[in-house]
Amino acid sequence: MIVVVAGGDVEGEALRRATSGARWILAADGGAAHLRAIGVLPHRVIGDLDSMDPETLAWLEAHEVSIERHPVDKDATDLELALDYARTLGTTIRVFGAWGSRLDQTLASLLLLAHPRWAGWDVRFVGAGREAFVIREEGWIEGEPGDRVSLIPLIGDAEGVTLEGLFYPLTEGTLPFGATLGVSNRMIAPRARVRVRRGLLLVIHERGEG
Repeated sequence: MIVVVAGGDVEGEALRRATSGARWILAADGGAAHLRAIGVLPHRVIGDLDSMDPETLAWLEAHEVSIERHPVDKDATDLELALDYARTLGTTIRVFGAWGSRLDQTLASLLLLAHPRWAGWDVRFVGAGREAFVIREEGWIEGEPGDRVSLIPLIGDAEGVTLEGLFYPLTEGTLPFGATLGVSNRMIAPRARVRVRRGLLLVIHERGEG
């Protein structure tokens, strides 16, 4: 598993657990401060360093951590650059700190998951009791009965949608793009199955929200 840490909201203990079993740990710019807070060195830092505090930068340099520095005026966010590097390392990627106070950054980060280059990769944004990922064709949601699950169509209507293990089931139905039909479902079993014949579904799974 590859762990990517961005500068948004992060639960330290959850990050500690994830990094303990990770093959690679990458920091997107200021995400390195979250790793410093738990005493875990990243293998690489990627970004323009405009959100990097001097203490964290000094810590990285003292430990000779590889830093891939980009100009501030660039065509991709630090997280996108870090994810592109993560793609060269493996197919299972967990991203911490992808959301925070900036709505534009959060929305743009979530929409990264819809790009075709992520087909076949297991990429999930995690933190604060929630996870977000995209389902293409078929996927499973694992949690507990009562967990809240929202299914949001991307790039148009999601057609031929079948939902099992959720309070509001569906068989070969349509979740329209730009509507809220798929918001606030909930799990009734430890595993829920989602199938979609055409389109993409952004899954937002919030634990203990029932």
